[in-house]
Amino acid sequence: MESNVVRFNQEETPLFDSLKNICQKEIHSFHALPISSAGHSDILPAQRKEDFCLEATITDEAFDNFFFPKGVISKSQKLTAQLYNADNSFYITGGTSVANQIAITALYDKEDHILVDKNCHQSVHFHSQALGANVDYLNSDLTAEDEQIKAWSLDKLTTTALDKQSKGKGYDIIILTAQSYEGLIYDIPGVLSHLLKSGVSTRKFFIDEAWGSLNYFCDDTHPYTVMNIDHIIEQYPDLEVVCTHSAHKSLFCLRQASLIHCKGKSVLPHKIEVAKFRIHTTSPNYPILASLDLAQSCMYQYGAEMALYSRTLVDKFKASVSLDPQLSFLNTDFELFQDQKHILHDPTKVMVNVGKISDASVIKEKLLQHNVFVKRTLNKHLLLNFHIGINELAVNALISALSTIAREFLINQNDVVLNISEKFIIPYPPGVPIVFPGDQINDAVTQKIKTYEEKGLLVIAA
Repeated sequence: MESNVVRFNQEETPLFDSLKNICQKEIHSFHALPISSAGHSDILPAQRKEDFCLEATITDEAFDNFFFPKGVISKSQKLTAQLYNADNSFYITGGTSVANQIAITALYDKEDHILVDKNCHQSVHFHSQALGANVDYLNSDLTAEDEQIKAWSLDKLTTTALDKQSKGKGYDIIILTAQSYEGLIYDIPGVLSHLLKSGVSTRKFFIDEAWGSLNYFCDDTHPYTVMNIDHIIEQYPDLEVVCTHSAHKSLFCLRQASLIHCKGKSVLPHKIEVAKFRIHTTSPNYPILASLDLAQSCMYQYGAEMALYSRTLVDKFKASVSLDPQLSFLNTDFELFQDQKHILHDPTKVMVNVGKISDASVIKEKLLQHNVFVKRTLNKHLLLNFHIGINELAVNALISALSTIAREFLINQNDVVLNISEKFIIPYPPGVPIVFPGDQINDAVTQKIKTYEEKGLLVIAA
């Protein structure tokens, strides 16, 4: 009797081999993780990937205490805080899911009532539930793209918060998302100012700004960043505002490198450190810490230049699309909710409509065959993230790949064998021809014949 047990070669390393092959291909990723392009920047001096692989056996007090730092970690975190105009910043090596848990725990007191934006990352919802908090949800009242993109209006948020207060107790914490995956940016300083001026009693806010690190380095997006609230803190000194950054999405950091920033009451930094001590692994990843330190220095020196260059590459891509007749099937004009003053669009996120030739998921697969990676798709749209790891070579590769795909589409269109009818094709009843000799039998005609047959009619070729 044959055994169904599959036996493996114990010397195989399938995961390592696959990852190594992917790295060797040098795929141009228009998703995230700029560090995957380390050493290929058009702006930065040459970087060595070895610089991000530091590990040490000497840790904790011999180096610095990760949870309550007083030495080099503390100094680096203070440099990062200055960079983002935060009172304090904290390094997290367990990803932004962990950072979100720490931030919420730091703000939360037992039996607090929390309003949570439904568009927040799953980690926010899971942790709010795990705390046993009294949670209400902020529903989206703005939708687009067959409800694949959702947002909330300022009226919806304000009314929800004030309605809660009218019933005796307002929300202790409000949790919002600052930027969507698709590049919608909320004017968080404007939102907070509006809420407070409207009489909302909430004084603790957590903002998930996962995709927003680069926004701090360019004039067109900086005004809408979470830590740009000095003028609000002056009016409301009892505020506690915390935000998180998925740093590896926007900066030259290793995967799972995340940041927590805070502004407000003097007790807040200690509350975050205690929450970090309770939740974070006691074995922090030192290469990730080192990459966060390198990132703050990199952005201090080159952040504004790289943010501006990202926009230059976006303009180059859009101009190439508009001028190339072969790319006429693309449409890069994508602005949503323009009547909502608190919602803006991230200029480094480009939604490309490819619906004239195929579903976006099909184009995504074809792009990967040309070593161009896109993560997010809607029915007809690809989302291209022009992060700081994108260089001119990557943009040229993208344009070339799209041109090749367009040519293939046109060739396939022209190579379709036309089926010309030599007879009348007549459904009975009523006995009126739907195809005459010499007519082309295309997909529409074929479907019409099929429909007649499904209805039980006799279809005759004569």
